[in-house]
Amino acid sequence: MIAFYNPVSGRRQRQLAQAREILLAHRSPETPVVLARNLGRDGEHLEFVTLGALSPEKVDMLTMVIVGSSNTRRVDSGGRAWVYTPRGYADKAPSQASQT
Repeated sequence: MIAFYNPVSGRRQRQLAQAREILLAHRSPETPVVLARNLGRDGEHLEFVTLGALSPEKVDMLTMVIVGSSNTRRVDSGGRAWVYTPRGYADKAPSQASQT
């Protein structure tokens, strides 16, 4: 995962668009992205988009942009959306043969 803190301002308009293009060269356009605005403040708002649909015009100084990894998935459950990245612990579990 990659996080961009304070990614856009009046003087910094192009960097997030450039970062998006670089990431799209290495990740699917369907990669989940979280736009987290005003975290911990009144008016806190989360929006879920894809890397392909990420628009720098939706982002400002108060927005943290979190780009998922190649394993990150969006999960819709119970009327809510979540972004989830598996940690891979199942791959690290001891095999059945070594437990006997």
